[in-house]
Amino acid sequence: MSHMLSLGQAARLADVGKTTVARAIQSGRLSATRKADGGYEIDPAELCRVYECKIPGATAETVAGDGRAERDATPPGTGRDAETEKALAAAEARIEGLKQVVESERRRAEEAIADRDRWAAQAERLALLAPPPAPPAVPAPPERRTFLGRIFRAA
Repeated sequence: MSHMLSLGQAARLADVGKTTVARAIQSGRLSATRKADGGYEIDPAELCRVYECKIPGATAETVAGDGRAERDATPPGTGRDAETEKALAAAEARIEGLKQVVESERRRAEEAIADRDRWAAQAERLALLAPPPAPPAVPAPPERRTFLGRIFRAA
């Protein structure tokens, strides 16, 4: 296991402030684990992935350890080991699958938009063809009779 850094050590190594490193952890740009005392443990390789390390010749691999394990696992001249190649091939296959899903969903969205536009056009045509609604019937007001008119007509 490689040596883990505290927040202050990581800030000094990256030549940034402790709050900058803490914000990077909180935003998810930098991964770290929480210790029981509330502090952070930061992997040096992860720190060098996010920030430029201020150690001459340091990379994410060499900061994680002395670099011997990485050199031994990678055959000279290939740049990658078999496990990395296998993982890369699997990742590329997943990416291709996801690209197909995205393209399928894009086509579905375009079809839905076309269908919506077709229904809207039909609704407009039907609204133009329909006669305007008739005004509501208003009952005639009752006949107003005077007092004398009521007396003489009632008889």
